[in-house]
Amino acid sequence: MTKAKSSPAIDAVREQRVRDSAVTLSTGVQARFVSVAASLIDKVTSRIVDPDIPRQFIEKKGREEENPFDPDYIKTIRENEVKRNKVALDTLILFGVDLVDGVPEDSLWMPKLKYLEKLGHIDLSEYDLEDEYEREFVYKQFIAVGSDDIVEVLRRSGISEEDIAQAAKSFRSDEERNAD
Repeated sequence: MTKAKSSPAIDAVREQRVRDSAVTLSTGVQARFVSVAASLIDKVTSRIVDPDIPRQFIEKKGREEENPFDPDYIKTIRENEVKRNKVALDTLILFGVDLVDGVPEDSLWMPKLKYLEKLGHIDLSEYDLEDEYEREFVYKQFIAVGSDDIVEVLRRSGISEEDIAQAAKSFRSDEERNAD
């Protein structure tokens, strides 16, 4: 007896269930990866607006022209690109990683972060640690999600392999971080 071929719809559901199943992150935390809507990433990154191209007077031509090579302009464009990447990554971490057991009690991890802050290694002042979403974000950002996990979040959110490779270069490996 020959096995009947399954339908593409059933295959898609099976693939989705595999994607939705819990995984152990590189840090040991149990989580599910969730796709993040591209429109959300577009919305948050679009809040970082590039300046207009500066103009300069060209005496030979007797008129003003755009100068996209202005050093301050180039610096701002590069800084904005870094900011956009960070905002996109923050969004992917917050929405793309679902903690199976939720955020553990602060007493298990917050004192260590506060100690790093005391040493001047991190700054937690920009976060309202009383707010559940900000506390969840801090936990995910500093404790739960390792650099290897970020690459997987990017992959599952439909980011191109080329962009993933570029992003991966900017992260230190978990082994490098643990060696410090």
